Amino acid sequence: MAATAPHTTETPRPLRTPVSAVRQLFRLTRTELTLFHRYRTALYMAFMPLVLLLPAFSMPEAEVGPGILNTAYLVSGVPVLSAMTLAVLHMPNVYAARRETMVLKRFRVSGVPPVALFGATAVAVFLVTVVLTALIAALMAARFDTLPSDPLLLLLAVALTTAIVSMLGLVFTNLARNSESAQMISMVPFLLFFAISGTFVPTDLMPAPVATGVSYLPMLPAIDIARSAYFGVDTFGGLDGASATTGLDLWAAAAPSLLVLLVWLGISIYLLRFFRWDPRQAG
Repeated sequence: MAATAPHTTETPRPLRTPVSAVRQLFRLTRTELTLFHRYRTALYMAFMPLVLLLPAFSMPEAEVGPGILNTAYLVSGVPVLSAMTLAVLHMPNVYAARRETMVLKRFRVSGVPPVALFGATAVAVFLVTVVLTALIAALMAARFDTLPSDPLLLLLAVALTTAIVSMLGLVFTNLARNSESAQMISMVPFLLFFAISGTFVPTDLMPAPVATGVSYLPMLPAIDIARSAYFGVDTFGGLDGASATTGLDLWAAAAPSLLVLLVWLGISIYLLRFFRWDPRQAG
């Protein structure tokens, strides 16, 4: 009788637990921050609004509101402008390069959800902007002896601006074939966002219909929230008649501007449905 080989049963390997989107978001955010450290150009971009406003420090000081100097009023909007600058110049450049090298397709095939992928870059932009905001606050404290009256509301304005412009920046990536063209294309929305921020062209100098239209776009409401949060003054109706407001009253005054930003956040997230993952679809 032929000997029979002993029957062995292999122990089944335990199934790998899928990594949650939240953990993937944290891991990718850490990677994005490392890339930020290496990609110094992005940091230079973030300081651009402050550099553009440096000539304002040589202006004769004048009070434009209750306890608000003209130079301090201009600089208080820089955190939002920095968030916009980083998001609109960094996102198209990075994602056009990743799409061109097929990195995006590999991420998608490997099961990384878009919320973790895009969210990680946006969170990295926000964290860098928070550091810049702290530096600007230190500058304001040293130069004007003033600190943010409502830091939470200020950071909310920065966070919403980062999210909105980051998502819109991804949409602009569809127009670029590679990172070089993305750098040139992103200058168009950058200049547009600057123009509608009310920083270099105050809304008081705009025709009434234009000023009204700009107030429904994302930049001016975010700037108004940042300035009001910084000084604890209700400036949403303009500097004329602005009054000191704090606590829940300030949040109530900011509610219409916050609503505009939330609407734009929804629009920008919806537009991500048209994001192009394949380099053959771009341009």
